[in-house]
Parts: sequence; structure tokens; C-alpha cells
Amino acid sequence: MYFVHINHFRPAILAVFGFACLQQALTAAELRAEDHPVIELALRAEEGTNVSFVTKRALPLYVGRRAGRVLDVLAAGQALTVLAMDRYGLKVRGNGRNGPLTGWVGQKTALAGDEKQLSRLRAFYERELEIDRLVSEKRPAIGMNLSELKRILGKPTTHKVGATPEGRTDALTWVIKREIDLNEFLGVGTDAEILKPEVETGRIEVELADGLAGTVTMKIDGGAAEIPTVVPPIEEPFGPAPKDKLAGK
Repeated sequence: MYFVHINHFRPAILAVFGFACLQQALTAAELRAEDHPVIELALRAEEGTNVSFVTKRALPLYVGRRAGRVLDVLAAGQALTVLAMDRYGLKVRGNGRNGPLTGWVGQKTALAGDEKQLSRLRAFYERELEIDRLVSEKRPAIGMNLSELKRILGKPTTHKVGATPEGRTDALTWVIKREIDLNEFLGVGTDAEILKPEVETGRIEVELADGLAGTVTMKIDGGAAEIPTVVPPIEEPFGPAPKDKLAGK
């Protein structure tokens, strides 16, 4: 029987251990970079979300969202347009000393440490991340508004508006169809449209109450799909829309 002292393998063990730690550190760094994805707000603005606010104090405007070089200092009391955001920063368009500028500001500085407003903005960010994920997965959810549903499903096939003592209701249906080419079965080799009918392969039905999806029924190819739920939209994530002209227009 042979015995090998562990010290003979110590350099190799340390090298492997060091490489594993390096890999773990690199992975952690990558995760940190991915922790705070950027949400573009142009589409939200088109859908009616207020994406502007008035500065309460002078704000350093940075080149990138990781701070770094300062482009300029934006004067207090001007209305800024928010173009994008991550968890802690806002990409804004504002007026510097020499004209319009675009860069990044810190949320906490921009909102003067208003914890209530920061909490609302954080909730808005978390919800929008969830909405973007569901849109990419093409999954409508309870709690979405019509604009968000249209991002996934497009224009509804039918849209009926009603009223109850509680308020307005909307009943929407999306019919999914697929063209069937009967030439493949009949072997007649013709382009006649009569041999290329569209058949229904799925149906999504949504009922809105107060503008939000209360029930969603989704049947695709004969099977029912599981429907997720999201919190209702966050109202005024940047506060009330400023009356002043937006900066950089």
C-alpha cells in the first residue's frame, strides 16, 4: 500500500481552488451587471405614463449609469424627461449650461430622498420588469391593462363595452387562426384560395374591470393555459406631470 502526502498535491489543489474562486467571482460580477437591467420608457410614454418630473435640487448628470464622468450639472426647478431607468438610476434629457443634454442621474438624488416616491418608483420598476418578461413569453396576465395586453396579443378580434353599477366593463376576444393548405392532402397542385382555408387554433378571452384584466381564459390548440397574475399598474411613478415645458424639447 502506498501513501502520498497531501503536500505533494497542495499546489494543484490551490490552483484548482483558486480557479473555482475566480470563476465564482466572474459569475458574481456578471450577475451584478445583470441585476439592474435597463427599461426603455418610450413605449410607456406613448401609452400614457407620465415620464417627467421637476428637479428639486441641482443634479450631476453622468455619462453612464455607473456614474463616472460628469457631463454637466442640471439646474434645479426644471422639468426633465425620463428616457430609461434601471434600479437606481434614471436616463434623462435636460437643459445644461450650453443646451439640451442626455445622461444619467441617481434616483435618490433626483427625488431629493423622498422615500415614498422612491418606493413607488421601485415598485414601478419591478412591475415593468415582470411585464417585459411576460411580453417576451407572450403570456397575458390578470392585472394587465389593455395596452399591455395588446403588446402580447395585438388588436383584439372583438371588443365589447358594457356598464355595471360598479363601472365600465370590457369583453375582449382574440381568435388565433392558421392557414391549412389542402393541396398537401388532395395533391391537386392548385393555388386556389378555396383550398387554403383558415381554421381556428386558439382563443383568448379577457374581461376588463376598471381598465384591468380581471379574468383571462386562454385556450390554444384545445388546451387551457395557466394564467399568471401581476400587481396593478403603479400610478404616477414619477409624480404628477409637470406643467412646465419638458426639458430638451
